[in-house]
Amino acid sequence: MSNEFLLPTNFTPSHYKIWIKKLNIDENTFNGNVSILLKTNQASNVIQLHIRDITIENAWIETNDGDKQSCVSHSYDKVTEFLTLEFPNEITADCTLFVDYNGLLQSNMSGFYRSNYKDVSTGDDKWMLSTQFEATDARRAFPCFDEPNLKAHFEVHITAESELTVLSNMPEKEELDEGSMKTHIFYTSPLMSTYLVAWAIGEFEYIESKTDKEIYPTLQGYSIEDGSSQVKGSLPIRLYTAKGKSQQGQFAMDVAKKVVDLFSELFEIPYPLPKLDLICVESYSHNAMENFSLITFRPSALLYDGDIDSMLTSSASKKIAYVVSHEIAHQWFGNLVTMNWWDELWLNEGFATWVGYYAVNHLFPDWNVPSMIMLNSREVALGLDSLHESHPVKVNVHDPKDIDQVFDTISYLKGCSVLEMISGYLGEVNFLRGVAIYLKRNKFGNATMEDLFSCISEVADIEMLSRVKPWILDIGFPKLSVEKSSKDSNLLRITQNRYVNSTSDLEKSSDKKTNWWIPLMMTKGNVTEGRLEFDSEEIDIGYEESLTFFNTDGYGFYRVKYESSELLDKIYENLENLSSRSLMALISDVATCGTLRQFLDLSLAISKLKSLNDYYVWKLIIQYLETMRIVVFNSCDASLITKFDKFICSLFEPIMELAISYLQNPTELLNNKDDEFRYAKAELYDAVLELTGMLGQSDVVKAAMDLFEKNSINDSNRSIVFSTVLSQKNTKLATFEKIAALVAGADLAELETILSCLGCVRNEELFTPCLDLLFKIEPMNVQYLATSFGKNPYIQSSILKYVESKKTELFQRLQINAIVMCRFVSFTFCNFSEASYLNSLNAIFKGEDISLYDRNLKQTMEHVELNISHSKEWIPQLTEYFM
Repeated sequence: MSNEFLLPTNFTPSHYKIWIKKLNIDENTFNGNVSILLKTNQASNVIQLHIRDITIENAWIETNDGDKQSCVSHSYDKVTEFLTLEFPNEITADCTLFVDYNGLLQSNMSGFYRSNYKDVSTGDDKWMLSTQFEATDARRAFPCFDEPNLKAHFEVHITAESELTVLSNMPEKEELDEGSMKTHIFYTSPLMSTYLVAWAIGEFEYIESKTDKEIYPTLQGYSIEDGSSQVKGSLPIRLYTAKGKSQQGQFAMDVAKKVVDLFSELFEIPYPLPKLDLICVESYSHNAMENFSLITFRPSALLYDGDIDSMLTSSASKKIAYVVSHEIAHQWFGNLVTMNWWDELWLNEGFATWVGYYAVNHLFPDWNVPSMIMLNSREVALGLDSLHESHPVKVNVHDPKDIDQVFDTISYLKGCSVLEMISGYLGEVNFLRGVAIYLKRNKFGNATMEDLFSCISEVADIEMLSRVKPWILDIGFPKLSVEKSSKDSNLLRITQNRYVNSTSDLEKSSDKKTNWWIPLMMTKGNVTEGRLEFDSEEIDIGYEESLTFFNTDGYGFYRVKYESSELLDKIYENLENLSSRSLMALISDVATCGTLRQFLDLSLAISKLKSLNDYYVWKLIIQYLETMRIVVFNSCDASLITKFDKFICSLFEPIMELAISYLQNPTELLNNKDDEFRYAKAELYDAVLELTGMLGQSDVVKAAMDLFEKNSINDSNRSIVFSTVLSQKNTKLATFEKIAALVAGADLAELETILSCLGCVRNEELFTPCLDLLFKIEPMNVQYLATSFGKNPYIQSSILKYVESKKTELFQRLQINAIVMCRFVSFTFCNFSEASYLNSLNAIFKGEDISLYDRNLKQTMEHVELNISHSKEWIPQLTEYFM
């Protein structure tokens, strides 16, 4: 962060008392008072702190000896968001700052904001209020020193109508009845950052439970200094929702209570606050937010409206289990110990991602979570970090607007992948012991990566900081080129260079040369050698003729290019001996570093293996096939696409009959408890049917059409049926409108599925009504429509024309929240592959204020440039392959 955006250090806060009152729902306003106990570090007559969308009514200070000074003037800098309060005399002693102010209830899912929703029983219009302060929106709710390393204690008071439930980070201490109103006073919190302060107000109901372990602090003798208490007990956990929905949170509750116990044991620190609340917020742009002990969730990340047993077979269960685990992990890694500054956000998000998956794997070992991590974390991170417009994991933050863009794939998923690589190299036990020491030493404080890796090094007895620094401080990752040594035929020569997803490789790159520390983690024959490492440009090592495979289980965050066809042939001969993750690493390495022919041949070889139950292996292949098809679609002859589609469908012929049978009667498979692979098969069939249905495979289309006409649609087949029906070229407007009409009455999980399917339309007559949905649905849900737009090459030209003609009102609608706009841009346009489309995109954004999403836009534009290049490269190769 530039120093001009950092508060001066004359005064630092230690205790806030916040009082929110006079909530005016009709006008979307509120009144507030805040008192802040300040330590005076350097005498001054000026106090500066943060505000946004706040009007100051009055401000004064009082010192401990009773001296009082009223503010003589105040001013606001809109760029730095500093409120400057000037006092008549120099302040030389510690004091308390008092501020009376007026604020706005936001409607953009940030700050202190309002969600509107329909009562599930009556259909009446309802509202609830909640907070989303990360990263710099606490200043919208109360004047504060809004920087993560300025931790303080918080005491929250809220006055609201008597019938409303009011929640905050700490348990309620007392209620003051004032006729039709009540003032809710909450216990003072331990030290925490402003972005973790939270409250919620509304007509809520809840379910409750408690942990099995009885090791947690209670209010009896609770210390806000270290989170201890005189009496220990089970941790009370409540899950709050709008009325009529709380029972949908039972699965999330079951996960939460187990995860709290797991992490308390793992980190060797019991959960540090005396309660934990999870709350469903009706309007939410994120999946969730880890506010200390009052975690807020998007409905589809917390609730499931169905039978718990059937849920275990659905993607909804994986999402809920992971998001709940991720946010509870933050209570230690992020809340208890917070990154010192936003440039190290990855310390919060990378670790919460890694250990969130760890928890899901612990609770649901049948889910093949390690392969889930490969697909959803490692591969996504490698894709973005291969761009010139990527950024280091520890990233420079230039101003407050730039902070929101740091919440991206690099911070979350590359951060997770680097930690997974280190854990894989050192072993989970040593890694987690180091993490536990880090948390104990920095409890209720702030820390840096140096603090983390010094603790891990201490336990592992290996100096890790120097090894890890290039992975954190430099852009990108290495590609290992493996070939026979020219000096000795018994050796392999391994060379490392930065991998860049470009046909011109490093042509554009002005980056300094990086030699990464690389844990090889290779397999020779039947032996895995986990502690091989090198950090030079090249190294010679011995190999095993029967099988030499690099990056066993894909723990290393790098690509491998086998320059020797002999080595690759030996790997192909041993495909059945590779683990799921090793097979996925091979697929992605061949797809990105090999030729298109090598990738198609590998896909064909995998389709002939005896076991076809590995969903994650096939999902990765499907993603690469889909991307290749989309990229070449608008630049090649229709006959080539027909051949490509036929090839793709042929890969799944061995299981197509079983998949269609599953589509028609999913319960037969899912209820067959004798089949240990039933969940994996169900996921695989879903992926295959969705792909082949959109490609027009006749048997799948017929089965989906029959189910649609009979209205035989349920949670298990909805996505396949709708996407197949909508993606046919002869689908009528009436069919589109029938499915689109379901949006109004759908719960959020159904709505996300329906929107994802609506964007699959192929009939040109449906393009405009489909695009019009961008103005009809809530902005927070646009991402699901945009995701399917990005996978639909038929609609690309129409999207550009539509956005060009309506960009002013469309951008105004989507830019109410930076996350919404970022996702629309990247999800919609990332697969475009025509030079004329790139020109149109440049024209659309020329002259626009892109400060909220400039990094995201640059990455998207680079993706388009790469797609144009890949299209020119792949079309001749496909033509030759299918001759």
